[in-house]
Amino acid sequence: MKPDTQRFLGWRMLAIAFVFMMLVVGFALYGVPRYYPDWVKEFGWKRADIQFGNTLAKLIVGPLFGFLAGWVIDRRGPRGVMVFGAICAAAALLGFSLVGKSLPLLYGFFFLNAMGYLCAGPLPNQILLSHWFTRMRGRVMGIAYVGIGVGGMTVPWVIHVLVERCGGWRGSLQALAGLFAVVMLALVIGVRRRPADVGQAPDGDLAPALSSGARPPPVRLGRIVRTSAFWLLTIGSLMSIGAVGGVMQNLALYLADVLPEAEAKMTWTRIASLTLFASIAGRLVVGWLADRVCKKHVMVGIYILDGSAIPLLLLAGTQPWALYAFAICFGFGLGAEYMLIPLMAGECFGLGALSRVMGIIIATDSVGEATMPYVVAAMRDASGSYMGGIILLTVLSYAAVVAIALIRYRDGVPESRRAVEAADA
Repeated sequence: MKPDTQRFLGWRMLAIAFVFMMLVVGFALYGVPRYYPDWVKEFGWKRADIQFGNTLAKLIVGPLFGFLAGWVIDRRGPRGVMVFGAICAAAALLGFSLVGKSLPLLYGFFFLNAMGYLCAGPLPNQILLSHWFTRMRGRVMGIAYVGIGVGGMTVPWVIHVLVERCGGWRGSLQALAGLFAVVMLALVIGVRRRPADVGQAPDGDLAPALSSGARPPPVRLGRIVRTSAFWLLTIGSLMSIGAVGGVMQNLALYLADVLPEAEAKMTWTRIASLTLFASIAGRLVVGWLADRVCKKHVMVGIYILDGSAIPLLLLAGTQPWALYAFAICFGFGLGAEYMLIPLMAGECFGLGALSRVMGIIIATDSVGEATMPYVVAAMRDASGSYMGGIILLTVLSYAAVVAIALIRYRDGVPESRRAVEAADA
C-alpha cells in the first residue's frame, strides 16, 4: 500500500474512542442508575427487581457474546461491531423512556444496553488504540478513558437539566437516545482498523508500514489460557470490577435510603459528578505511570485505593465529609480500573491474541459487574440495610489485590509473556 503522507490518523482514532467511551460508559453506564429511584417510586418495584434486569442482561451478553465480539474484531476490525453497539445503546435509552410496569420489558431494554456496552464500549476501543499506539499506549489509553470521566462527571447535571426541560425522566431519556444515535453513527465512519491499512505506522513513526504497522503474529489462545497469569488477571479483575459495579449501580438507591428524597437526588448528582471528575485525574496519572512503572504494581495500588474507599459509604448518613472523601478516592481508582486491564493483558501476553483475551476477560468481568449489584440490592431488601453489601464489596476489592499481586515477573518481564513467546517461537 502506498504510504499515507497525511497526518497520523491515530489521533482521530483516539478522538473517536474518547467520545464513544464518554457516551457508552460515562453517560449510559453511570447515568442510567439515576433513574432507578424514579422507577421504584412510580412502579413500586423492589431494588432487587431492577438490579436483576441489569444482572440478567450482563450474564447473558457477556459470557455468550464477549468472546464472539473479540473474535469478530480480531478478523473484521472494530467498526462493524461499534456500529451495532451504537444502535443498541441508543435503542436501550429510548426503550427505558417507554417502559411501563412490565418488568420483562424493562429487562429486554437492559439486554440492549448491555449489548451496546459490549460492542461500543471498552472492548473495541481498547483494541483499536492498542493497534494504533505502541510506545504511547498507556498515555493514549489514559486519555481515551478520560472520556468516561468527562461523561460520568457531566451526565448527572445533564440529566438534571433534561428532566426539568424535557417533561420528566422519560423525556430526558429520549433526548439522550437521540444524542447517542446521531453522534456515534456519525463518528464511527472514520474508524480505521490499523495503521498498516492506510500506509502508516503505530505512534505516527516514520517506519515501513508493512514491518511496523502490520498485524502482529498470531498467538495460540491455548498457550495463554494455560498460564497462571491469565487466571489471576481474570479472577482479580472480575472481583474488582464486581465491587465497582456493586457500588455504582446501588449508589443512588443507597443515598435514597440514608438521606431525604430531595437531598438524596441532589447529593447523588454532586457525588457522582465528583467521583467521575476524580476519575479523570486517575486515568491521566495512571496512564502516565503505566508507561514508566511496572503495571502490576500500579494495578495493586489502585485496587487497594478502591477497597479503602468503599467503607467510607457507611458514614454517609452522619458524616457528610465521608461522601466527598469516598468520591475522590474511589473516583481516582475507578479512573484506572478498566484502563489497566488491557494494559496488563498486553504486557502479560502480547498483542497477537489481545482481542480474544480481552473478549474472555470482559465476558468474565461482566459476570461480576452483573451479579454484584443484584446481590447487594437483594441483601438490602432482605435486611433493610446496605451495610452487609458494602462490607462484601470491600472484601472483594482486597481479594482482587491478592490475585494481581500473585502474578509472577522475572527481570521486569511477566513470566507468562516469556512462556507464550517461547512456545510460539
